[in-house]
Amino acid sequence: MRRFLLRRAIRAWFADGDIDRATAERLLARYGAGLDDPAPSARGLVVALAGLFLGLALLLVVSANWQSLPRELRLAGLMLLTATLNGVGVARYLRQGAGAFWLLLGGFAYGASIMLIGQMYHLGEHYAGGLLLWALGLLAPALLTRGRLLALLMLVVAGFWMVAHHRYGWPLWMPLFLAAAFLVARYRDSAVLTLASLATTALWLNLMLTWVYATDFGPEAAEGLLSFNLALLVLALALAGRPGWFGAAGHGLSVWVPRLTLAMLMPFTFVDVWRRYLALAWTWMDPGLWAGLAVLVVAALMGRPLLATVTAVALVGVHTGGLPDQAWLWAVTVNLLVLVLALWWLRRGLRDGEAGLFFTGLGAILLVALLRYLDLIGGYLGAAALFAGQACLLLLAAFYWRRREARP
Repeated sequence: MRRFLLRRAIRAWFADGDIDRATAERLLARYGAGLDDPAPSARGLVVALAGLFLGLALLLVVSANWQSLPRELRLAGLMLLTATLNGVGVARYLRQGAGAFWLLLGGFAYGASIMLIGQMYHLGEHYAGGLLLWALGLLAPALLTRGRLLALLMLVVAGFWMVAHHRYGWPLWMPLFLAAAFLVARYRDSAVLTLASLATTALWLNLMLTWVYATDFGPEAAEGLLSFNLALLVLALALAGRPGWFGAAGHGLSVWVPRLTLAMLMPFTFVDVWRRYLALAWTWMDPGLWAGLAVLVVAALMGRPLLATVTAVALVGVHTGGLPDQAWLWAVTVNLLVLVLALWWLRRGLRDGEAGLFFTGLGAILLVALLRYLDLIGGYLGAAALFAGQACLLLLAAFYWRRREARP
């Protein structure tokens, strides 16, 4: 919305004669727009929602009358419906470069056909296989047409298959679907598809790691998954520092990764969480630790060497020398860490004009204060000392910023 308002303001300046055409084009080019671009329209979103509702209506109508139809008629109807919808979509794509709406409906019809035919002929109780066939059927049209909605549907179906199948075997097909989704997102510069692909990749990595815990080698408690996800969070921060890699999703990463960081660190501000984590962390043999260290190496290469090193030292310390009696020390450290991050987000939000980062930092400071007032660390005197230390940290930051701003 902020970029839309900037584009509208620049066009208004040009219309009023405040700037010339060359200046307006140069300013708009920074935001991926031009003077002659059409006005924003909700047509694409409305068409997508219409396709979703029609697909759901189709499934419900067929389900209501399904048992009363002969089996041969049901099979022929499903095949005819799927072929017709996809045929119309392919024909429109070849003639006009369009057809995404019809292909989306065809994708829903294809998935419904797989499930219903499997039900009719009792082709197995492992329904995850049907989800895999559905996702594979969506793969080719999504790549050929580079349709964002079709690729998003493929990714969602593949994600459901991955979650349903991982109990029976490794979801080894998932990298194929992720690669296809990233290719379409890159070609269409889709922020939603890019963010969805990144989130699904993180989920796939977690599910792959759970298989190690399920073996005889792994520990009984999968507490190392927390260590692994903390490392993934550092990698996300490194990727957020390279918004040019993700096109339209770059701005979303720079805003939502700090919020994700805050959401993941907040539980670790409590002593009880640390006490349980330190009691179950499986020394240096924990596979979550080694997987996390591998991710931190990638994060260091991506431009966050200091943060990756500090996180690696902390994780190794927790897994090799962490004891439940140290829980209060780790909790105090994380409280101070959240405060430092919040100050950085405040400063960066003011410097770059990012309201989302500014309010994330402000909300983090207020949330830490509220949680520590409700859940005292070390009794009244210990909590008072923590609040005093946090106040000193805030005053030091204010003094530092004042010195920086006073420089010519």
